[in-house]
Amino acid sequence: MMLVAALMLSQAAAAASAASTPAPTQAQLPTAKVECRMIMEPGSRIPTKICRLNKEWDLLAQDAQDDLRNSRNSRGAGMNSGDPR
Repeated sequence: MMLVAALMLSQAAAAASAASTPAPTQAQLPTAKVECRMIMEPGSRIPTKICRLNKEWDLLAQDAQDDLRNSRNSRGAGMNSGDPR
């Protein structure tokens, strides 16, 4: 019973705060560009159309570069360590 009352109070507070803030106009909304690319999935001959924001494509490219850089660094670090037999 207390849980239901607490839930109702929190919903009422959220509705009140949402009503006091005006909705953003079209001019206030951020302009995010969507770019669609045809991606060849492994094991498939048919490309898949994937649409993401340009920021997401940039983050994916940066992550791929970081992974490549980390794999190069970790591979080279272990080659000369250990017992020279």
